[in-house]
Amino acid sequence: MKNIQKLFAISCLILSTNIFAIVNNYGFTLRIIDFCTDWSCTAPFNAFTGSQYVAVNETGAVPGADTISVNLPTSGTYGYIRYKVKNEFKFNGYGEAEGEEYQYCATGSSSDYATEALAKAAATDTTYVMQLAENFSWGNGVDALGYGDISYGYGTGQSDIPGYTSHWSASTLNKYAYIFKREETNDEFFLTTVLQGDYDFGTGEIPSTINLGIEASNSVLIMFSTCDTSAINRGRCTSAAENNCIPYLGEPLFDFVIQ
Repeated sequence: MKNIQKLFAISCLILSTNIFAIVNNYGFTLRIIDFCTDWSCTAPFNAFTGSQYVAVNETGAVPGADTISVNLPTSGTYGYIRYKVKNEFKFNGYGEAEGEEYQYCATGSSSDYATEALAKAAATDTTYVMQLAENFSWGNGVDALGYGDISYGYGTGQSDIPGYTSHWSASTLNKYAYIFKREETNDEFFLTTVLQGDYDFGTGEIPSTINLGIEASNSVLIMFSTCDTSAINRGRCTSAAENNCIPYLGEPLFDFVIQ
């Protein structure tokens, strides 16, 4: 008998090393949720396949975009989670431009603002799509160039994962590593990370919370910068003439509460 539960998506705002960006609203569409026994997810348990938009705002999960019906395992121990995401992210936010002191940016606007208050008032909803082949241009030792990447965490064992290599140094923000992998198109990608502790579903006791390997302050990252050569090469924007303030995606991670 299938164990049907509701996952309530929760998240919070983030502080980066360069910039503090305030997110009024943030959301994306989940396609797949898998529980895995290793980084490569060779034998995943599929908890969800479909199309569910999830979102948070400054007060928490957005009603109507906060629940997912899932199947949970009735046996087995899982220490990793992988989910497939539509490459389309909804943002509404504002913050100081990266590397530009006293220059503020707002989503949906190409203008610079002299104060944070002006940027806040100007912020509107915008849709962001990553250029995945450029964003994952280095590969990760397993996936071909343009198909995958890995961001090592600073936690024990998180920067030495067999089969995976990265041009990045270990993160100064995130304790746990994230592995990214895109499919043939620019439409969707997978993200794999650890669970905070192995979940043994054979005990007959369903865990009340599925905690992804994230820090409480690092679940959503939105940063702003000019569209320079580095940003173009990383797939954050496509043209230096595109606009002056670019919002882009950091770590699209959520925790889940089971009810």
